[in-house]
Order: sequence, then C-alpha cells, then structure tokens
Amino acid sequence: MPYRIKSPIGLLVLPLLVTASSAYAQTSTPDAKPSKQVVEYLATFQLLIKENALYADSLDWAQVSREVTEKARGLATLEEAKPVLDHILRMLKSAGDKHSFLLSKEKATSQTSASYAGEQAQSRYLGEEIAYLRIPALSSMNPSAGQTFSQNIRNQIEALESQHTLTGWVVDLRHNTGGNMHPMIQGLQPLLGEGIYGYYILPRRRIKKTIPLWVWSNKEKTKQRAVEKAKTPQRVAVLIDSLTGSSGEMVAIALKGLPQAKIFGQPSAGYTTTNGTYPLSDGAYLLLATGYMADKNRNTYVPNIAPDVVVEYSPAGAEDKTLEAARKWLLEAK
Repeated sequence: MPYRIKSPIGLLVLPLLVTASSAYAQTSTPDAKPSKQVVEYLATFQLLIKENALYADSLDWAQVSREVTEKARGLATLEEAKPVLDHILRMLKSAGDKHSFLLSKEKATSQTSASYAGEQAQSRYLGEEIAYLRIPALSSMNPSAGQTFSQNIRNQIEALESQHTLTGWVVDLRHNTGGNMHPMIQGLQPLLGEGIYGYYILPRRRIKKTIPLWVWSNKEKTKQRAVEKAKTPQRVAVLIDSLTGSSGEMVAIALKGLPQAKIFGQPSAGYTTTNGTYPLSDGAYLLLATGYMADKNRNTYVPNIAPDVVVEYSPAGAEDKTLEAARKWLLEAK
C-alpha cells in the first residue's frame, strides 16, 4: 500500500466538501462516558494534529479538549466518533488550514485499485511550432495506473517532438484539482529535465526540514523507458485557473522553475501546502497539512499561485483568451 506514516506524499487533492459524519448514525447514550477505544482514538487524532499540523499553534488546545470531551459523551464505537473528527478538522480549518482532510478506509481502498477509468492527458499540435498538452487530475494511487498515466504523457510528448519542429509548449493545468502528482511530474520529465524540480518545506520539525523533490530520466529510477529532454530550448506556457489545486499546483510550480516558463490565467485554488499521511486504527487516514510546496529556488506560494499574466475567463463557446495569450507569448520568441 502506498501510504506512508508521517511523510508528505504525492496524493495531494482538494478535500471533499462532505464530512464523514453523514455516513454514521449515532446510537450513544449522551450521559455515559465514551468507550476506552473512542477515548484512545480521539486522543491519538488530536496528538497527531498537535505535533504535526502546520496550523496547530493557531488552535486553543484547551478549548479543543473541552469541546471534544463534550461531543464524545456516550460514544461507544469508532464509527460514532467520526463527527467529532469532523469537528476537530473544522476547527483546524478555521485556523487557516484548507488542505487537511480524512480519507475513509473505503476511499483509500478504491484509490489503490488497479482499475482506473479516469481521464488521461490529451495533446495536439497548434501550428507555428507550438504543441499543446492538457494534464488532468489523477485520483488513483495504484502504481500500474500511475505508470500508464505517466507513460501516456511521455508518449504524446515524444510523438509531437518526432512529427514537428517545436519551439514552444502549452501545458494546460486548468481544472486539474490534484491527486497523485508523481505520475504527472514523471510524465513531464522531457520538459522538466532531470534533477530537483521543487521542495517540501516542513517548518514544524524541531529543525526546519526541507525535502528536495527529484525527477529522473534513468530507467532504473522510473521503471519506464527513458525519454531525453527536448533537444532545443523551448518556452513553456502554463495555464491555470481557480480549480488548479494541490498536485495540479505542484506541477505548475515545478514548470515555473524552468528558465523560459510563464504562467497564464487566473489565481490557483490555494492548496499549496503538502500533506503528511497518518493511518488511523480503523483503516482511515488523516491527510494533514504539514508544510509548504516550494519551487526549485525554494520559493513558496501562499496563499496561491498568482499568474504572471492574468487573463479573464472566456465564456463557454467563446475564444479561449488564456490559450491565445499563451500562444502570443510563445510566438514572440521566434
């Protein structure tokens, strides 16, 4: 299973706006003490947040403890405790955290399934030596699904490179809400090159920790056929919007580190923190914002990614003004 304890992972996704509490019916006795397993479960959950959450110091922990104690009265099972977890996460959100969320056991299982029918990357030649590549969100954490997703991106880049002389690329990350970022990054290796493309910065460690993020072309590293970096220097125009979030934002940050890259569109969704993954005793996972995403120069993007060129939204069916602005910039280099 790809989840790791107390470490940032590639599963960065906009948290669902549906709480776990709606799935459980409470059968507790309000005046009774909570069961031992509920007490331990809630204590562990609070401790994980207190020790690791990026916004933990913004919470009044005495108040958190009082409210948890009150809401836990009479709870007998871990299922009944889910609304209390939701309440704690809402308090954390009120403190400024918009990225932490609870992943149910069922959801975690579905995300590791070998069956993935989600959208794949799409590409086309725009003419005038410009290629277009759209990278969608990837919700699967299954290695096989990730490799297929990544290799599909590489294949499309390679095909366009072999069929056309290219001086510029448009990488469209609009509506990419995140998910598993590693296949996205590995797929874009021909444009990114090999080496460090960004960092996770974890300020709440006893010693502030900065973790480099690497992309490799080496076959042994990626278990994929190596693809050479584009032979000629190419400009890269990155398109983002208000739905570009989490892993989608990390991909934009990685591309922004290129020497000839510029971002077009609207400010991103603002999920530019990195999540650590913490397994809970009932099979669920706490995905907790523990640090910041940073580019290869260690610049962070808070509260979101601001485009280099802001372009207003185009109505459905109208000319894509963001794409047109990107094309114009790419053509200026010729």
